[in-house]
Parts: sequence; structure tokens; C-alpha cells
Amino acid sequence: MITGIPGFDALLGGGIEQGSSTVLLGPAGAGKSIVALQFVTEAIRAGGKAAMFIFDEEIGLLFERTKPLGFDLEAMGESGKLMITQLDAAELSPGEFAYKVRESVRDRAVKTVVIDSLNGYQASMPQENSLILHMHEILQFLNRHGVSTFLTVAQQGMMGEMKSPMDITYLADSVIMLRFFEARGSIRRALSIVKKRTGRHEDTIREFWIKDGLNVGEPLVDFQGVLRGVPLLLADPAALAPAK
Repeated sequence: MITGIPGFDALLGGGIEQGSSTVLLGPAGAGKSIVALQFVTEAIRAGGKAAMFIFDEEIGLLFERTKPLGFDLEAMGESGKLMITQLDAAELSPGEFAYKVRESVRDRAVKTVVIDSLNGYQASMPQENSLILHMHEILQFLNRHGVSTFLTVAQQGMMGEMKSPMDITYLADSVIMLRFFEARGSIRRALSIVKKRTGRHEDTIREFWIKDGLNVGEPLVDFQGVLRGVPLLLADPAALAPAK
């Protein structure tokens, strides 16, 4: 499956294989949910259906926040193409969540599932081993049914060294890393593909920005240190010109 954004799909080596699992990894506010929504929107545009399980945000606020960015989730829901379920980790057992996920794909047209975020899901099971075991079971079930799964994980910190509250990347077929970085006195965003089992992908880092939707630029080839948060310019200063 593709995002419909040429730069992003090139970074992915043509897209994500249907029926695979993808972790979106990065600090809070980096754009993980928006990236997941891009996949959802494109899947629905292609004629499919999707299900989203939201732990970290009230649905009404999610609708309001994402509509100006080009994602009309409320309209998708009313059309029957998108099922959004808001969950409270304090009132949800791991077994109940697994049941809800399984039920969501009873409709065979649902081929995309988003879990946003694993941090919220982890609150219902403090032991990391329990989380990994449950996610392994859920991902295996979804993969067997040809469902593409997207999991967001918020890392601790904003720039520099990042720490994850749990290590679940080895379960996923692909890992998309998002980062903030500083350039010319402003905070910018970058993304890269650090793992993809199902095929080739670019090993570059691309800047992206959120304006009237998700936009992905050309590979950032003229400086290094983006993933550390403070890049070192190697060549033309125009390479760090603000995105339009």
C-alpha cells in the first residue's frame, strides 16, 4: 500500500506491503498520527476500509485537529469507510482490546488498522513482557488476514538521544522513524525508514512538513546529524532553506 505522496513512497521503496506491520517511532508531536492517517486516507481512497483505535486523544478533538490538515475523519466515519474507537486504558483489559481488534476486521473490506498509541495500551499492562506477547498475538492474527497494521510509539525526549518505553520494533516488518531537528533558527521534522523486511527502501533521510496535508521533500544530502537533532551543514546553505 502507498501513501500517495511521491517523496514518501520513494522513501518506502514503492510502499508498504499489504498485510505487514509498521511501527511509527518518534517523540511526542513529531507527526506519527498524521503519517498513520495518510496511510488510512489513501487506503480508503483506493476503495478499502480502515479501523483506528485511539488511546491518547478524545475523538472530537481529533476530528477538529486533523480536518484543517486535509483529513476529514468524521466524513470517513459517516460514510462507513472508517471505524474509530476511543479507548480508556484504565478500563480496558488486554483481552478486551484483542477482541475489539479481531471484531474490527470481521468486515473483510477492513484491510488497515491503526493503534495510536502503544504507550496508551501499555498503561493497561504495566509489564513490558505482557505487552509484547499480546501485540505479537494481535499482529500475527492481522497479518494472517492480510491486514496492514500501523502502531505509533512515542519516545521519551524531544531532541538528541531518544528512549522508548518499550522495544517492540523487532516484531514489526517496517519501522518509520520521525525526528525533530534544528535548522536556521527553526524546528523542522525529518523521517527515515530504518527497517523494512518486505523489500528495498531508501536509506536517506527526508524532511517533511504538515501544511494542507503531509508533504515530503527531497533527501537531505548536504548535512549530517539530523537524527541527533542538530545537523552539521556540509555544503550549500540553501539546502537548509525553510520548506515552502
